[in-house]
Amino acid sequence: MSAMSKLGIAVASLLSLAAVSVAVYAWIALGAVTISVEGMISLVLGGLATFALGAGLMALVFYSNRQGYDDAAGAPPDRKPPKSKSRSC
Repeated sequence: MSAMSKLGIAVASLLSLAAVSVAVYAWIALGAVTISVEGMISLVLGGLATFALGAGLMALVFYSNRQGYDDAAGAPPDRKPPKSKSRSC
Protein backbone atom coordinates (compact mmCIF):
# COMPACT_ATOMS: atom_id res chain seq x y z
CA MET A 1 0.00 0.00 0.00
CA SER A 2 1.42 3.36 -1.02
CA ALA A 3 1.95 6.29 1.32
CA MET A 4 -0.81 8.28 -0.41
CA SER A 5 -3.29 5.45 0.16
CA LYS A 6 -2.39 5.32 3.83
CA LEU A 7 -2.71 9.11 4.08
CA GLY A 8 -6.10 8.97 2.36
CA ILE A 9 -7.34 6.29 4.74
CA ALA A 10 -6.08 8.29 7.73
CA VAL A 11 -7.78 11.50 6.57
CA ALA A 12 -11.05 9.68 5.81
CA SER A 13 -10.93 8.03 9.23
CA LEU A 14 -10.36 11.34 11.00
CA LEU A 15 -13.19 13.02 9.11
CA SER A 16 -15.50 10.12 9.90
CA LEU A 17 -14.57 10.27 13.56
CA ALA A 18 -15.21 14.03 13.62
CA ALA A 19 -18.63 13.58 11.98
CA VAL A 20 -19.60 10.85 14.45
CA SER A 21 -18.40 13.01 17.35
CA VAL A 22 -20.55 15.94 16.24
CA ALA A 23 -23.55 13.64 15.74
CA VAL A 24 -23.17 12.11 19.21
CA TYR A 25 -22.79 15.56 20.78
CA ALA A 26 -25.92 16.81 19.01
CA TRP A 27 -27.87 13.69 20.03
CA ILE A 28 -26.92 14.14 23.69
CA ALA A 29 -27.54 17.91 23.62
CA LEU A 30 -31.10 17.42 22.34
CA GLY A 31 -32.07 15.43 25.41
CA ALA A 32 -35.58 14.02 25.54
CA VAL A 33 -37.03 15.50 22.36
CA THR A 34 -39.99 13.65 20.90
CA ILE A 35 -40.88 13.45 17.23
CA SER A 36 -44.51 13.11 16.18
CA VAL A 37 -45.69 10.44 13.76
CA GLU A 38 -45.96 13.07 11.01
CA GLY A 39 -42.41 14.19 11.73
CA MET A 40 -41.13 10.61 11.57
CA ILE A 41 -42.95 10.04 8.26
CA SER A 42 -41.44 13.25 6.88
CA LEU A 43 -37.99 12.21 8.07
CA VAL A 44 -38.25 8.79 6.41
CA LEU A 45 -39.65 10.22 3.15
CA GLY A 46 -36.92 12.86 3.07
CA GLY A 47 -34.24 10.21 3.57
CA LEU A 48 -35.72 8.02 0.85
CA ALA A 49 -35.98 10.96 -1.56
CA THR A 50 -32.37 11.92 -0.88
CA PHE A 51 -31.22 8.33 -1.45
CA ALA A 52 -33.26 8.10 -4.68
CA LEU A 53 -31.79 11.37 -5.96
CA GLY A 54 -28.24 10.19 -5.24
CA ALA A 55 -28.86 6.79 -6.84
CA GLY A 56 -30.42 8.40 -9.91
CA LEU A 57 -27.53 10.80 -10.38
CA MET A 58 -24.99 7.99 -10.00
CA ALA A 59 -26.92 5.92 -12.55
CA LEU A 60 -26.74 8.86 -14.98
CA VAL A 61 -22.98 9.15 -14.40
CA PHE A 62 -22.45 5.46 -15.17
CA TYR A 63 -24.77 5.58 -18.19
CA SER A 64 -23.05 8.67 -19.58
CA ASN A 65 -19.62 7.09 -19.11
CA ARG A 66 -20.57 3.82 -20.80
CA GLN A 67 -22.22 5.55 -23.75
CA GLY A 68 -19.17 7.75 -24.37
CA TYR A 69 -20.89 11.09 -23.80
CA ASP A 70 -18.03 12.23 -21.54
CA ASP A 71 -15.21 11.46 -23.98
CA ALA A 72 -15.14 14.90 -25.59
CA ALA A 73 -15.12 16.78 -22.27
CA GLY A 74 -11.45 16.20 -21.45
CA ALA A 75 -10.10 15.76 -24.97
CA PRO A 76 -7.65 18.27 -26.44
CA PRO A 77 -9.23 20.56 -29.09
CA ASP A 78 -7.32 18.90 -31.97
CA ARG A 79 -8.47 15.39 -31.08
CA LYS A 80 -11.94 14.33 -32.13
CA PRO A 81 -13.95 12.11 -29.79
CA PRO A 82 -14.76 8.58 -30.96
CA LYS A 83 -18.02 8.23 -32.81
CA SER A 84 -20.79 6.81 -30.65
CA LYS A 85 -23.06 4.05 -31.78
CA SER A 86 -26.19 5.44 -33.36
CA ARG A 87 -29.41 3.90 -32.23
CA SER A 88 -32.74 4.29 -33.91
CA CYS A 89 -35.79 4.47 -31.71
